[in-house]
Amino acid sequence: MDHEFAARERKRDFLYFHFWPWCYRLFSKRPVKRKLVVFANDCVRTLPDNMQCLYDELIGRGYRCVLCLKPKHAGNPISAQIRSFCNYLRFIYYYAQCRCVFLTDYYFPVYAAKPREGTKVVQLWHACGAFKKWGYSTLGSTWGDKKGRMIERYPIHNTYTDVPVSAEKVIPFYADAFRCDESVIKPLGVPRTDRYFDPAFVSQARQRVLSRFPEIGNRKIILYAPTFRGTSMYDAHNDGFPDFAVMKKALGEEYAVLSKLHPFVEQSRTEPPHSQDGFSFTADKDLPIEICLCAADLLISDYSSLIFEYALLERPMVFFAYDLDVYDKERGFYQPYRSFVPGPVAVDTDALIRAVWQLGTGGCPPEVQRFKHDYMNACDGHAVERILSLIS
Repeated sequence: MDHEFAARERKRDFLYFHFWPWCYRLFSKRPVKRKLVVFANDCVRTLPDNMQCLYDELIGRGYRCVLCLKPKHAGNPISAQIRSFCNYLRFIYYYAQCRCVFLTDYYFPVYAAKPREGTKVVQLWHACGAFKKWGYSTLGSTWGDKKGRMIERYPIHNTYTDVPVSAEKVIPFYADAFRCDESVIKPLGVPRTDRYFDPAFVSQARQRVLSRFPEIGNRKIILYAPTFRGTSMYDAHNDGFPDFAVMKKALGEEYAVLSKLHPFVEQSRTEPPHSQDGFSFTADKDLPIEICLCAADLLISDYSSLIFEYALLERPMVFFAYDLDVYDKERGFYQPYRSFVPGPVAVDTDALIRAVWQLGTGGCPPEVQRFKHDYMNACDGHAVERILSLIS
């Protein structure tokens, strides 16, 4: 095992400190192509929503957009490694000549070479606001311990020229997570939030849910959307759900529950929450999260950054934080959880039911209004336009 680990370290050293920088310098001998843009993400095989809206706009403006996404499934580990290597080499080739690279997550090869003059590296990130810690902010925690040694040996998040965020208030947290100067972090908005300012998009969401689950009828929809437990997409899971049978008895006449698990958990094929006929339903990939959010009259979440997007809709939220102490110890938050979240915190099903009844009688709670103003004020329906101004 030690021999295998040492071999991986030597390989990573060679790629990060020697091969990728050398390739970048070689390919940089060609001029920057002003109409060439790269979208890079090695976790998915299709463009994430934060990229898709920019991609569509750039194609419409006549740009050439190169996609460097996760390679298709290979039959064996050696084949997978070869495909991954070729994909990264292809990325370096275009990175050295493009006007801009767009990222939504960690992408290891981009950190091996600083961008040349005329090239932007824009980290869109995959979440709004700043809730639970990530990146360098997690060093010293259980979450960060597994990655700490590698991060210190191979610096990451070190090549960004611009990081658009949802509000000025979150700038210090992003600067801490990426260990970069605050001047790089810019309150330009989050691309995918533009759709929440399209009345037609928001209004059709409930009908899409009803066409999939007509049993809901005229009842209000509670969306249950928890984040994952685990340290990565490879061990993601959920191990605690509300008791939907008890919820059905208390809320079933007025409400129905729609559950939407985190994409990492969906990919892991974790069993969804136990359904209750006519009361709780599980949304699959045919109902993306943005549709579920727009269709929901109330959100139940835990530590998911979806709460920032949902705040744009100005609807109530409840927080089912049954493992708060454990999660806080292992991962940590940028601000004290109970005073930060814009809604009541429940640790069991009975408290959850009481919170739903409490919030179901009014409109938008004032704490949601304040939360939206503090953490989402750069999201106004024009984020794509502002972000693309960085490269125009």
